[in-house]
Amino acid sequence: MSERVDQQEMRNDTVRSLVRALEKHGPGEGAHADRVAVYSTATGQKLGLELESLICLRWAAELHDVGKISVDPQLLRKFGKLTDSEMAQLHAHAELAMRVLEEFDWLAPIVPMVRHHHERYDGTGYPEGLGGDDIPIGARIIGVAETFDVLTQKSPWREPMGCSEAVDELQRCSGAQFDPDVVEAFCAVQPLIQPLGQAP
Repeated sequence: MSERVDQQEMRNDTVRSLVRALEKHGPGEGAHADRVAVYSTATGQKLGLELESLICLRWAAELHDVGKISVDPQLLRKFGKLTDSEMAQLHAHAELAMRVLEEFDWLAPIVPMVRHHHERYDGTGYPEGLGGDDIPIGARIIGVAETFDVLTQKSPWREPMGCSEAVDELQRCSGAQFDPDVVEAFCAVQPLIQPLGQAP
């Protein structure tokens, strides 16, 4: 086995270890990370990203919520409406991720994707209010994939949407919350990856 393959496997194992740590801190986060990674990678392929970019995109998607390790687990499990202070704490997870990722030099390329996956295409997101193409393409992809997963998974406070209803919601928000090109690519590949626990 080549040194490059050994290194790649070691890095993949490290990413999986971080996801397992996140799952222990917030049960359900690991499965969410896995699904978002599948959706993001398929969308990136549809958009024509090259192999190295796809590998980084997958890592970023798996680790997009790793900053929640630094968030009070009781807050992650809280039912009902969050206060403004609690919402600010939760929003901080995108930047708190830097504390984890900076420990690994080879994860430097994914930092912008993780940090900016809650930006909005119209510039009204966080943490910096970036808009349009100023948002890294990986972050734009993860934003769409994560939203689809959240909409189609059951939570303690609401029932899940079906896939078609969730796709309609993504298309409704295309051009405002989401990059239209990313939404189009996601919608093209989504029927091929439906067997991940979602209703049709």
